[in-house]
Amino acid sequence: MDKFRALQVFRRVVELNGFSAAARDLDLSNAGVSKTVSALEAELGAQLLVRTTRKLRLTDTGQAYYDRAVEILEALAHADEAASGSAASPRGRLRISAPMSFGLTDLAERLPRFQQRYPELVLDIEFNDRQADLLEDGFDVALRGSGPLPDSSLKARRLRPLHRLLCASDAYLARHGTPETPEALTGHNCLVFTMAAQPNSWVFRRGGETVEIVVGGNQRINNSIALCTAAIAGCGIVLLPDFVASAPLAGGRLQRLLPDWHVDDQHIHAVYPAHRERAPKVRALIDFLVAEYADAQALTSKA
Repeated sequence: MDKFRALQVFRRVVELNGFSAAARDLDLSNAGVSKTVSALEAELGAQLLVRTTRKLRLTDTGQAYYDRAVEILEALAHADEAASGSAASPRGRLRISAPMSFGLTDLAERLPRFQQRYPELVLDIEFNDRQADLLEDGFDVALRGSGPLPDSSLKARRLRPLHRLLCASDAYLARHGTPETPEALTGHNCLVFTMAAQPNSWVFRRGGETVEIVVGGNQRINNSIALCTAAIAGCGIVLLPDFVASAPLAGGRLQRLLPDWHVDDQHIHAVYPAHRERAPKVRALIDFLVAEYADAQALTSKA
């Protein structure tokens, strides 16, 4: 038995929580993956996985063996990278997941600079508002808004603040008037972002004052760019992330409302599997994005 290959197969079975997913990821047959894990258990004389019809579970021995196997495989990968010089020049495929609106309006403008810096990397990028399972879906890094990490196998690095801005077009305001207080929004057509935790509840803060408003309108949309387009067309008032609102605000296609009030600020994080933290390609992307957003923040502060 090729012990190194067996460790790789076992690791992917655990990370992807299934033989079929591991087989697809490794380009092997289901039977081949199952046979490899069974042979590994036979050689060790210990059961590593409890197999059920719906999922796999590591035994206590399996968990300890998996943790050690990951350390060994990562150490070998780092040794190979150092020997080949790839520690200084990351290479291979880098899978990235990001929300659709953020990806299209912000990240897509930055990644070409990253690609130019690391031409030996192949970027595999997915923009999707579904929150990807990094381990099951095989992503190296995901960009996400604030929120608790789903499990301890993930780590996160804060990249940039995320501000949400209340906006409307001149055409809408000319027809319906400009709200001067959060409470006035109840009399307006407010377009709702359905991916928010509480789509119809908008919370505004000013100093020590907090006002929660239940809003409603004739459009409910699961994409911020589409909401922005509707607002520009005069359909209603919207609460937009700054990376979507900045261009139409600068161009006069939208006006910011209630600028003295702030919606709870969040942050964009780079999330990655803990066992990939030292991978050169992951470090390269995160370091690049941290520097990019630090520069953007500095320019904004000087403006």
